[in-house]
Amino acid sequence: MKFKTPFAAPQGITRSPWGGDGPWLAVMLAVTAVEACWWAATWSIGAAPAPYLFSYLAFAFAGLAGASLIRLLLDPRALRPKWASTIAGALMTGIGASLFLPLKYAIPRLVPFWLDAPLSRAERAVFTADPWLLFDRILGWGTMPIDRLYGLWLPTQTLILFLVMLQPPSTVKSRLLIAYFLAWFVLGVVAALIFSSAGPIFYDRLFGGNAFAPLRETLHGRGAWVVLTESDRMWASLASSRPGIVAGISAMPSMHVAICVWMILAARALAARAAPFAVVYAALIWIGSVQLGWHYITDGLAGMLGMVALWPLSGALERWSKHSLLDRGT
Repeated sequence: MKFKTPFAAPQGITRSPWGGDGPWLAVMLAVTAVEACWWAATWSIGAAPAPYLFSYLAFAFAGLAGASLIRLLLDPRALRPKWASTIAGALMTGIGASLFLPLKYAIPRLVPFWLDAPLSRAERAVFTADPWLLFDRILGWGTMPIDRLYGLWLPTQTLILFLVMLQPPSTVKSRLLIAYFLAWFVLGVVAALIFSSAGPIFYDRLFGGNAFAPLRETLHGRGAWVVLTESDRMWASLASSRPGIVAGISAMPSMHVAICVWMILAARALAARAAPFAVVYAALIWIGSVQLGWHYITDGLAGMLGMVALWPLSGALERWSKHSLLDRGT
């Protein structure tokens, strides 16, 4: 599979050591700096833990190595990437990811979970039953493979991110990377704080009762051990106030769905033949997020709409940052 490069880098930026990658690197640096300031503020009041910086840097560079190998196998004649900007991007990806988890962990300490009860009641009223139950009645036979597919989302999206980052400089590459990093902060931190919620899998533990007891029983019976194991670890981290590398609970909006929509945009722009597969993958992740109890169905809708809204904003930021770099003669 070959990746296309629909837009060439502006001539005025190529004198920079970053080549035409300056625009997305500039926005990425700004977003990382804001995340660092936000983390410092929440850490100073005891709401956020220290980041697992080296672990996430190792994960980022492992993702870069994996994506480089995949790119070599898919297209041995592909143009060599701008290694200076790619290494800088991987470095900031690791830093940003290490900051995201503490910020996510701090959400209920800053804004207690409030959206679960009204959202679960609204969805039951609209669908006449919990959406997870409706999906289970139709796709209960697929719970185990969906559980495994959902569990592989993080390495999958990491490889896609670095496959995009390894592409030659272009306008569409910059726009995609700007949208990606904006999503993690705007949707994953800011919107998640405003719409603080935990999701069905944690509902009974947080609010008492047995409203979602059948969910855990069903998942256990169908062998969905990934969601059960990971949710137990996340709950233990929250309840003990001792966050590990897997920590932080937040449901609205769904970052899994938001990033899947981003993958569709990336496929359409850089590898059109992969776009149908990206659409199917996004649909399965959305269904899985509900069927496995991680999210309400509305969380996925919010994640999708959030990414769609960020797409034109990322285009505007790409143009602004590009012109700023050109004005400075870099």
